[in-house]
Amino acid sequence: MWLSTSAPAQAFPQKTELRLEGNLRILTLEGSPYDIGFAHGRALRKEIGEIVGRWKKDIEKNYGTDAAAFIKAFLARTNFTASIKKWTPELMDEVRGIADGAGFDLDTIYVYQLIDESWVVGPELGFSKCTSIGAGKRGEQPAFVSQTLDIPSFYHGYPTVLRIRDRAAGLESLVLTMPGIVASNGLNSRGVGVVVNAVTQLAHSADGLPVDFVIRGILARKSPAEAESFLRTIKAAAPQNYILGGPDRIVDLEVSGNKVTPFAPFEGAEFVYHTNHPVTNDDFNPRFLERLKARGRTLEQMKASCPRFNFLGRALKDNSAAVDLDVLKALYRDRPSGINNAGTYACTIMVLKDKPELHISPGRPDAEPFQVLRFE
Repeated sequence: MWLSTSAPAQAFPQKTELRLEGNLRILTLEGSPYDIGFAHGRALRKEIGEIVGRWKKDIEKNYGTDAAAFIKAFLARTNFTASIKKWTPELMDEVRGIADGAGFDLDTIYVYQLIDESWVVGPELGFSKCTSIGAGKRGEQPAFVSQTLDIPSFYHGYPTVLRIRDRAAGLESLVLTMPGIVASNGLNSRGVGVVVNAVTQLAHSADGLPVDFVIRGILARKSPAEAESFLRTIKAAAPQNYILGGPDRIVDLEVSGNKVTPFAPFEGAEFVYHTNHPVTNDDFNPRFLERLKARGRTLEQMKASCPRFNFLGRALKDNSAAVDLDVLKALYRDRPSGINNAGTYACTIMVLKDKPELHISPGRPDAEPFQVLRFE
């Protein structure tokens, strides 16, 4: 059942529907991968055009070159398509559909997908402040994975959830994203949820699987164990921290181009939290270590300098800390800690139970009320 809307639904082919829930766009998609992408691109053509235009201006500002030259150099420097074809081949068809539906060339929309990869590859030819928390099931209290998605302001303005139905697989996914991008985080109807944080200090791979495609690959799995196995099997393009789980299992993995390491805040912890620096993974980008040394800083000083991580360490210092829906919402509404900041695009809390729920604030969570999306 759909929630009440502030605007009428818009109908598109391939069983597609676009609805507005206040400030949130909910786009239902079903069909072949290409059809899903094409309907996505066409339904959000105006929004995609505006954000892609802002993205190109940001490239020109940050890299001192026009966007076309950046895209050409980026494609020449990387070969992510080999990994996409190996592990998530259907998503390349979806990206091609988005490009056609939105009226863009494929190269532009493909590179537009690669937010985290641009942050780590671009300076070699950002901006990352996401905060995430996961908690395992405690008695009658369900498990959670959650995060603030903090991204540059030019992406803001059109918070979007894709409701993607795969009847053949018996799966439905609720995917938070920006118009024209295949994923930023998400939850599926089997209760598998995933949230991410950039950890750009770690090594990347020029031929790995991009973060957005990893997320969708995880959401195609029917259990947390399958999702974790997939994440440990693929070769990652951009370094990222993943908190993923389901009703009975939560895991935090710091993933770099060459290594995957688990993280827990203390031994026996019943919850995890993470921000934007690695804690257990030592597969560092050599250029990061060079910059750190040039500034006269140590790794320990770098790790101790994140106010958001330190805030969560105080709030969640041991297993006596309550971690429920109300506590999570209160933590994410906190502005002095920096968890809730000017870059916050949306906040998602995934309730991982037999009938999973996505609680989403389409903006700063102390300013935009949480809405609840369920599977039909």
